This record gives sequence, structure tokens and C-alpha cells, in this order.
Amino acid sequence: MSISTILIAAVATLGGAAAQPPARPAGPAAPPPVKADAATMQAASALVAQLGLKAQLQRQMAGTIAQMKRGNVIGSMLAQQPGFIPAYQANKAKFDPVLQKAGAIQAEVAQAVINQNLNAVVAAAAQAYARQYTAAELNGLIAFYRSPLGVKLQQKQGAVGQEIAVQTARLIGAKIDAAMVGAAPRLRAALAPLNSAPPPAPK
Repeated sequence: MSISTILIAAVATLGGAAAQPPARPAGPAAPPPVKADAATMQAASALVAQLGLKAQLQRQMAGTIAQMKRGNVIGSMLAQQPGFIPAYQANKAKFDPVLQKAGAIQAEVAQAVINQNLNAVVAAAAQAYARQYTAAELNGLIAFYRSPLGVKLQQKQGAVGQEIAVQTARLIGAKIDAAMVGAAPRLRAALAPLNSAPPPAPK
């Protein structure tokens, strides 16, 4: 399978997935959001600015953009295509420049979308805060996050979150993997009917 064939297959797969709207569970429609008053919106916007949400989002997305530029993201996508991994391992010197070139295109497209919509995300965050808190509560939060303890909370939260993620992987993730190995006979038995399922009828 040629590199271009694999790329086309991956792009086609992504395009098909993107074209399908996410399934919505059945149930009553959500009530329309309550519009906050001007004072509450002003306080919510100030809180979002105090929390540095825009900068946080930019840092997070910059990591993804960097992965795209290196070709890692499209490489992971293409690894789902039959035949890609053996072909890549057999000729990395040819594949890597192609993946990086395609990844640079990904990064360019993604960065343009981010630049056009980041402010809208920040505004939506302010609206979400305004719907959940009163102006007095928001001003109280602003005062807290401006205090020495609030500043320290913001500074340390990333390290705390990272440690929680590491411990979650150690205490739960690895044990789930081990438990799944033990459950392999049950899983195989549950999937056994698929082995004898008739092929789908031609359309």
C-alpha cells in the first residue's frame, strides 16, 4: 500500500466521522439557559481573566499543535489503517518526512481554527460562570484568587493535577489492564457468537 493511498484512506475516514453528528440521547429538551445581567457577566468575565483561562487553553492547544507538526498525530491516525505500521517500520526514512509535511498542514489548519474561535470559547466560559454564580459570588471568587492563597492554588494546581493523573494510572489503570487479562476467557466467550456470524448481505 502506498503512502498516498494510506493518507487518502485516513482522510476519508476522518471526513466521514466528522460529517456524522453526535448521537443525542432521547429525553426531554434542556431548558433554555438563563441570560445573566450585565453586572454578573462583567464579574464572570473578570473571573475568567483572573484564572487565565485563555492562556491555559493556548498552552494546552500549543502542545497538540506541536505534536501535529512533528507528524505524531497523523501518524497515530494512520496507524489505524491496515498495512501502515509494517510499511512504516520498513521505511521510516521515507515515511517520516511525509508525515511531518502532512502534520504541518494539520497544524496550520488547526491553528487557524484556534485563532478564529478561542475568544468565543473564553466568552462561553464567562457565560457558563455567569449562569452558575451570582455577581456577589463571582466577586468573592475573584477576591479569593487574587489573595496569596488563591494565587498559590493556581500555581500549584497543575502539579497537583499531574500527580493525581499519575496515581490514577498507577492505582487504577494498571490494575484494570491486569484484570482484563484475567477476564480474557469471559470476554472471548462473550464475543464467540461473532466468529460464526453470517457475512452481511450485499447492498
